Amino acid sequence: MPVAVPRDAATVVVVRDGLSSPAALEVLLLQRAERGDHNSGAWVFPGGLVDAGDREHEADGADGTGAFVHAALRECFEECGILLARDAAGAWPVLGEAALQELAALRPQVAAGRVAIEAVCARCGLVPAFDTLHFIAHWLTPAGRAKRFDTRFFVAAVPRGQEALHDAGETTDHIWMTPAEALAPGHARRLMTPTRAVLQTLAAFDSTAALRAWTAQPRQVQRILPLLATDHSGLRPVLPGEAAYDEVGKLDPEGRGEAWCVLRAGVEVALGARLVRVVDDAGRNEYRIDGVPVTGPQPRLVAEDRIVVEGEGGELPEAMRAAAAWIAPRRGFLRRVRA
Repeated sequence: MPVAVPRDAATVVVVRDGLSSPAALEVLLLQRAERGDHNSGAWVFPGGLVDAGDREHEADGADGTGAFVHAALRECFEECGILLARDAAGAWPVLGEAALQELAALRPQVAAGRVAIEAVCARCGLVPAFDTLHFIAHWLTPAGRAKRFDTRFFVAAVPRGQEALHDAGETTDHIWMTPAEALAPGHARRLMTPTRAVLQTLAAFDSTAALRAWTAQPRQVQRILPLLATDHSGLRPVLPGEAAYDEVGKLDPEGRGEAWCVLRAGVEVALGARLVRVVDDAGRNEYRIDGVPVTGPQPRLVAEDRIVVEGEGGELPEAMRAAAAWIAPRRGFLRRVRA
């Protein structure tokens, strides 16, 4: 099957100061409804696809995330009922019971695309507070998944006086908890890889003020693309920085899960058209070029595969490095040649 084209999406990590002592940051998690895909039943942050109305805001902001910011604010209201909006004076409003009931009635209309989020704010005399959303992460679903998303993650603190409530459609439950509680080994709720990674980032902060100070600092948000691979437990995502990442990307670019992310003694792995690796019982790599074992202490270049079999010393001549795209080490996985 062809690799699915990722669709743009936005997620907002809603946080608040907890009531426990000592103080702790709490995060809102929603449970996805069953939809027959790998996201079903998982506990996630509010979010969804960037739609046509969001696209009208692509030019907003200085970092090219205008449409995603708009989508994040809209999805926050749709999925958990929290409206990130201020009054004309720039203050968070105190919403009365009548206003809260009107907002609750408008949620399904916004979700259906019949009412814009700006119109919802205008009915309450408010202005969307896009500036409260801070870009903190960027994840791309692995190739091989039937549904793929190119997702920007934003963080925002819940305005005073507002309570979260799942929509009972896309989401079936919600909970506030600290990142440490969500990441604890005994935590029974299923977390997707990006959700877990963002929670690990948030675990360093004990308050919304500390988190806000961090988000105010300039930084470059790198896109993260996990790769699907197999280990002894089955299919799992491999993250950049893991030892097997380069090799998995080379051997299985379409994400079929055919590449392994663990080394298996005695199993032949074709690294290229001519080069094969076998790991011995001591964890040392043995290589064969066209079936002939590679021997001797010197590095060997397999020009057709653009792979250098590492020598005993590990150093590569500059000319050989320049001709190669990959290094086959004495131990471990194939790795990409980097400048």
